[in-house]
Amino acid sequence: MRLNIAVLPLLCCLPVPVCAQSARQEKAINLPAGVSVEVASVSRTGKLVAVICSDHVVRVWSVDSGELVRGLEGKSGPLRVQFSRDGRLLAVAYEIVAYEKGAIRVFDVDSWKLQYELTAPLTMYVLAFSPDNQRLAFSDINTEIWDFTGGKRLTDISPPFGGSSALSFSPDGRWVATADGDAFVRVYGASTGNLRSTPAEFLLEPFAVAFSPDGKSVLVGGIDKTISIVDPETGKVVRVLPKQPGLVLSLDVSDNGRQAAVVYGSAEHFLTVNHISLWDLDKGTVLADFQKPGIALVGGTFVGDHYVFAAGSGNQLTLWSIH
Repeated sequence: MRLNIAVLPLLCCLPVPVCAQSARQEKAINLPAGVSVEVASVSRTGKLVAVICSDHVVRVWSVDSGELVRGLEGKSGPLRVQFSRDGRLLAVAYEIVAYEKGAIRVFDVDSWKLQYELTAPLTMYVLAFSPDNQRLAFSDINTEIWDFTGGKRLTDISPPFGGSSALSFSPDGRWVATADGDAFVRVYGASTGNLRSTPAEFLLEPFAVAFSPDGKSVLVGGIDKTISIVDPETGKVVRVLPKQPGLVLSLDVSDNGRQAAVVYGSAEHFLTVNHISLWDLDKGTVLADFQKPGIALVGGTFVGDHYVFAAGSGNQLTLWSIH
């Protein structure tokens, strides 16, 4: 389905007022000399931040105290980290080149004992936990969903071309939405891999996808610089938020479904990731906007009614909140 611009709400053409409110720095943490931040995951409980560092160590800090809680060292380079929604588990994807495969290790955050280990591809774009912590979806060129308890792969939901840039489980865990390299957004049955509806096709590749808390909408963003809201039952685009200057690289929706935090990449310099906006989804306006040259946004999540994100600059990790 090509987007029919004529039937989209006029909201996509209106100017967007930007609130003067910006982000507030909550914490600054110094890393060892010569070590920098690469990728981070913030627990949705707001208690912990896990960071992949340039020395191939995954370090976990307390958000409140800034103290180092744990260092996870592997025999190979970590690629991705992701907390479960309830903050009880931490998944780390590792590249194990010698064996021509990768591994995903899932740790219990209270004891730091290894709970599960799965064989995975060498490269890893994204990890996503199901809300009940029973399943994990991951993607590179192929997209797979695994059942932890049974230790088996449930389904392969790979798109025809290009892999998936983002994954999101529905709140009830029954569905998985994917943002795919062939410019489609697809919604699959998490257990069967069957398509739920006609895929939503975009003119340009989507990079980010997220279910709303009620499961009735899927938010999508990417190269077209807009946030589209898709009906997962029909695959139809029902609304488009006003276009912004940057490429949409990731997005997250608050637990009450009223706000979305969107991370933008520079259209001129794709790897420059230092801009974030907080959207009011009901009004289609920007509540707060933050951009700071010299730092790179590396991960974040909603904690209650505010968005907490991590950034790196040199050998320093900073934690910020935006309301």
